[in-house]
Amino acid sequence: MKKTVETIDKILTFIEENILFIFLVVMLGSVFIGLANRYLFQESLRWTEELARYLLIWATFVGASLGVKKGVHISIDVLTVYLPEKINKGMRAISYIISIAFCISILYIGIPFINTLMATNQLSPALRLPMYVVYCAVVVGCFLMAIRFVMVFITDIIYNEKTQSDDVAKVD
Repeated sequence: MKKTVETIDKILTFIEENILFIFLVVMLGSVFIGLANRYLFQESLRWTEELARYLLIWATFVGASLGVKKGVHISIDVLTVYLPEKINKGMRAISYIISIAFCISILYIGIPFINTLMATNQLSPALRLPMYVVYCAVVVGCFLMAIRFVMVFITDIIYNEKTQSDDVAKVD
């Protein structure tokens, strides 16, 4: 099982990092084209801002999944720092389970919402992109985060291995 978790982690990390890189490069290019066109030709392109906005939404939710892996999400650890390790481990387990449940609940709400958007055929103003593509970012991001939280749970709670978040900051 440990080997499977490591393999899935490597695959997800590769996909997420490359998607983020591509989205951020395209977003930067889009903003640059919009600014250059506005100041050089005194004409604004509506699609550049819209593309950058939608790519930022996607990058946020894909990046949130990568944030789970790296343990960089905001957390309040003032109590857990001073608790014995056994209780601390239990608190982390509860935290992971609540996070998994939250992601699954967003999926439970989000998938029917996406289906409704698909039925309405709503399009974005400038790009004429189906709006369900934009809203899919939430569903895909929560799906990836749920997988990541399960993997962190297995690694931290079951195998007692330090996650990257344990190495980020320590209070002495």
